[in-house]
Amino acid sequence: MIEKWKTENKRLVNSFPIFDVSMVERIHPVTDVRREFVVIDSPEWVNIIPLTSDNRVVMIKQYRHGLDDITLEIPGGLVEAGEDACNAAMRECLEETGFGAMERAELLGLTDPNPAYQYNKQYSFVWKDCSLQSAQNLDTNELIEVELIALAEIPELIRNGTIKHTLVLSAFLHYWLRYSF
Repeated sequence: MIEKWKTENKRLVNSFPIFDVSMVERIHPVTDVRREFVVIDSPEWVNIIPLTSDNRVVMIKQYRHGLDDITLEIPGGLVEAGEDACNAAMRECLEETGFGAMERAELLGLTDPNPAYQYNKQYSFVWKDCSLQSAQNLDTNELIEVELIALAEIPELIRNGTIKHTLVLSAFLHYWLRYSF
């Protein structure tokens, strides 16, 4: 039977604007061997599938520094301290796209983005009947182009590699599991 490793010590190595890096000393449950592991502490993440009344997804194109490339994604971001995940997702959508709806967004699912070394969770939502509510309200480091894409076209965009962001794929998987089966 698999057992959890015992945590002996955790020390902060460095702190960055969107995450902290720590070293965690853990003891193997069978061999009692001690090892240090790198872990990343980050606020919870959210993303959201904004759907218009005619079943178009409000997508965003933006430059990603990690890839050094432009990606096609759904809106998303960090949950601020004390903020509800659903409110964070709706806020991110409004800020990044200007699109919103009267009803609250619906939680589709919860994932562990990378449990090998990250503690945080990713909440995926769908927000139905979205329409343009306002102008974008972007952070100083954001440059985002909004694109409306028919929901029926999303599977092909995934198949051909246009959409390949893991957390975006996870949100669409949760969506189709909820609404297609």
